[in-house]
Amino acid sequence: MLNTLRSEWTKLTTTKSFIWTTLLVLVFSLGYAALMGSLATGESLATIFLLAGSTVSGLYLLGFLVMMIQAIMVYTTEFRFGFQQQTFLATPKRWQVAVAKWLLYLVIAVVLTFITAILCFYVAKAFASDAASSTLVVWEDPQARRIMWQYPLAAALLVTFCSGIALLLRHTAGAVAVVLVWYFALESLLSLLPRIGEFVAKYGPFSNFNAFITDYQSADPGWSAAQGGIYFGAWAVVLFILGIVMLEKRDA
Repeated sequence: MLNTLRSEWTKLTTTKSFIWTTLLVLVFSLGYAALMGSLATGESLATIFLLAGSTVSGLYLLGFLVMMIQAIMVYTTEFRFGFQQQTFLATPKRWQVAVAKWLLYLVIAVVLTFITAILCFYVAKAFASDAASSTLVVWEDPQARRIMWQYPLAAALLVTFCSGIALLLRHTAGAVAVVLVWYFALESLLSLLPRIGEFVAKYGPFSNFNAFITDYQSADPGWSAAQGGIYFGAWAVVLFILGIVMLEKRDA
């Protein structure tokens, strides 16, 4: 397993697209944080407070999106270019390859999310007025401390979910399309349908994921927003296990 991790690390660090897309996470997240900070002028009641949640909105809305695509491409790129056969010859136990890829990118995503969130706080403070900046004391603010563990955990759950989809579909465009449509539109549209709409709103995985991030459950399924995160995690684990099962059963 250690040698597999080393080989996967080499693949990632020698791939320019991975490096550039990782930089995009920082650009989107910190750029949005700077915008939020610049709007906190402190000249009125509406602009005197700098909220930790608003400073990381770019990470939630755009940064996570890039990470989801990266998590998929960690798996599907090899199938796209036909390199999976060499990988499985070097490591006959295919599940080890899948787990190594998942573990490696999960750690990267968690660390990147944690660092980016903290940078967002301070970038927003730097662009805000002195009065607004003083309202966000990063290491004492309850919302900021919650984000420091909540967002990295959310990144880990997204990586696991997207890894499962990638292993099941094996195709970059298809997997990305499924995840993005599911994330942005599918559950919202289905929730408008009679009879099944309320069920989808309550039990859709991304509906509960968003509730976990925002700490607000719009359609009450009988559990808290935190339990919604656990529910999404269950979806992610099941999909990942199914992906590994299919990886073992199908031809290379």
